[in-house]
Amino acid sequence: MSLPPLATVAELQTRVGGTITGPDLNRAVAALEDVSSLVRLEAGTDWVAADGVTITAPRAIVTVVLAAAGRVYRNPDGYQGETVGAYSYQYAQTSTSAYLSTDEITIIRRAASPAASSGVFSLRTPSAYESPTPSEVDLA
Repeated sequence: MSLPPLATVAELQTRVGGTITGPDLNRAVAALEDVSSLVRLEAGTDWVAADGVTITAPRAIVTVVLAAAGRVYRNPDGYQGETVGAYSYQYAQTSTSAYLSTDEITIIRRAASPAASSGVFSLRTPSAYESPTPSEVDLA
């Protein structure tokens, strides 16, 4: 069974400004699915409830998915530059598929492991008043 995307097309529509229909709808769904897979891989969790449909991801994760999917949706050909006078353009020098930025990966890791980034730690130190065990005493 395929997991649902971590964000909806309706949420992506809000960010790109307009209704997504026809072939563009298919591209939007594919972008959301691709980015959701990358986020799940990075996080090590699927953020789906037991019903297999309800998304349980924190809002920060949804925001990351929408930002990355928006990049893929808005620029499917991977253009990096364009000049209007004496028209020219340039394709990306690297992959044009879905990707996560370094900042997005940091957000995903923090959201996936909130305890690790909370700064609350426990450390046990031995008491100075405990008697040493026989193996710790130098009998020589």
